[in-house]
Amino acid sequence: MRRLWLGVAGALLLGALALLAWWGWQRGGLALLQLGLGTC
Repeated sequence: MRRLWLGVAGALLLGALALLAWWGWQRGGLALLQLGLGTC
């Protein structure tokens, strides 16, 4: 039972990390795009 909870917690943590990375990449990408357009 404990292994199951560890698995669930690990999956949630991994999902949250992936979501955070995707969100950060989107924001970073948009910021870089604006920066590139601003310098052109």
